Amino acid sequence: MRRILILFAFLVLLLAAAACTRSAGPADGTTGAGAVIPGPDSSPHGNEPVIGAYWYLYPDPGDDTYSLVMQEKDRIPWTKINRLNIAFATVKDGVLTDLPAGDAPADAAQREKMQSRIREIVSLGRQNNPDLEIFVVSNFDEKVLDPEYLEASRDPEKFADSVMEYLKDYDLDGYDMDWESHSIDDYAPQLTSLLAACHDRFAAEGNSPRGRPYLLTHTVWPGIESAETVAGLKDAVDQLNLMTYGPGETYDLASYAASYNASGFPYDRMIGGIESESGYGESGGPDTQESVAAKCALVREHGMAGLFEWRIDNDMRPDNSPPTYQVTGWMHGCLAG
Repeated sequence: MRRILILFAFLVLLLAAAACTRSAGPADGTTGAGAVIPGPDSSPHGNEPVIGAYWYLYPDPGDDTYSLVMQEKDRIPWTKINRLNIAFATVKDGVLTDLPAGDAPADAAQREKMQSRIREIVSLGRQNNPDLEIFVVSNFDEKVLDPEYLEASRDPEKFADSVMEYLKDYDLDGYDMDWESHSIDDYAPQLTSLLAACHDRFAAEGNSPRGRPYLLTHTVWPGIESAETVAGLKDAVDQLNLMTYGPGETYDLASYAASYNASGFPYDRMIGGIESESGYGESGGPDTQESVAAKCALVREHGMAGLFEWRIDNDMRPDNSPPTYQVTGWMHGCLAG
């Protein structure tokens, strides 16, 4: 009997020690030095698919939908998306900054307008959908921006610090690099170094004021960015946005996602692209309800991260009229259920 009692006491001690081990560490989910433990609840939508949208805010006289959207801002379907990508910021002298980056008085005035629009969109988004993730997107231009990205890659930590500062200034949740270039495969080392530096900087920062880790994405131009380049980003980004626009074969989601996965990039970190405006003739125009449904089915079949649209501010917009948000509704309808 005595031996049984001793054995029982020993087992009790072991169980107590194990319980202490499981409960050790700060209650905020860190393990010393502010290191964040990632998990499915790090994102406001947990394991639910990303339902994303880009909003083109640059005050371009030839393509300025902002005033049209704001005419009926109560119709913006904030609760039908869980991620908004604000386009665009830019890269200048090795740092992320607002557009336009020039020094002329006209540039300064237009930049002030851009900054005001970003803050208004962030405010509206937070008010109408507190769980919405809001990212900023850096732009592209082979003649102007390729040299700027290459210059930034000379000091990637400086660039990453500027991105973090930008996110904090505008109360944002993440950064999307949209470096589109026909030479992107030649620039793969520079692309990877910039993204890896941002990824490390975000991890070191820990959680945002909303208790979430800052997220990093890269937008991929299918057919231009090779599968090898994409696979090389596996440890440098949280997710990829694949510009698989339209119902045609030019930017086919199934084939490109399969090629990236075969090269080593996980399906569950890919976000497929949907086109919600006309003007992309080579890809067959905007996505249809049938093509959106097919892409949704592919997302579910392969456990992909979700879908995004380009662009919500021009979503099936009749000429000189506000957007109808028809494609946003299709995307939400097939992914949110």
